[in-house]
Amino acid sequence: MPTDLLVITEVMLLSGALGGLVNGFLSEAPETARLAWWKHVVIGITAAFMVPLFLAMISADLIDKIRGTAGQAGNPVLLLNLAGFCLVAAVSSRAFIGSLTERLMREVRDARAQADAATATAEQARQRATDATEAALTAQSDAETAQALARAQVAEEPASVDTAEDPAPRQRSGPPSGAGLGTPPALAQEKLVLLALTEGDVALRTVAGLAQDSRLDEATVFTVLGHLQQKAWALPLAGSDGRPRWFATAAGRAQMRVAEPA
Repeated sequence: MPTDLLVITEVMLLSGALGGLVNGFLSEAPETARLAWWKHVVIGITAAFMVPLFLAMISADLIDKIRGTAGQAGNPVLLLNLAGFCLVAAVSSRAFIGSLTERLMREVRDARAQADAATATAEQARQRATDATEAALTAQSDAETAQALARAQVAEEPASVDTAEDPAPRQRSGPPSGAGLGTPPALAQEKLVLLALTEGDVALRTVAGLAQDSRLDEATVFTVLGHLQQKAWALPLAGSDGRPRWFATAAGRAQMRVAEPA
């Protein structure tokens, strides 16, 4: 076939050599600074063989139209267009090679930057998905714990504890956990309230009962319970009288086990 790859290569080779000679003839450099004719030919052929890359970068399908595709015959007349491209590239070989190289490197840098941005976006999305999954699992675990407590009708602290006058604190063997030297006051209060939630036979506790066991005032206990709820270590549950009772979640009990000295 007149449009096979060998014919296309020959056209590019001849056009590049001819364009290189023309470039040498048109050179305005002094006679002593001019390149040898064969060097102009080599540069012209090099520029001609860069034309397919240039056509691919501008999404031109000239080569495919010359060779033909499945279901469509090639058009040998377009060889003249290819020869013209190669001649122009060879005649202006230095400018053509420089501009094409610069454009190619710029596209490579842009592609790399886009790939890095896509990787960073994917990593952020993966992290958000992981955080959302963990939060969903924690919420599901706490909801299941609350439902289990409600179904089992576990013992709850009576509301009378809330109104008891000057209740005597329940005795606990040893010093309160989390109240050691060097422990920040807020963290020590959280440990005291969490310990009161996890100790004893009563699973659902009132604020007054927790204040009685932790030796803290009710306002402090209420504030600490809010912090524990944010950490998903404690949750409220409506008691039989409709008033809130508090219980330690599985994460809160696990936290107390980690805090216990070996």
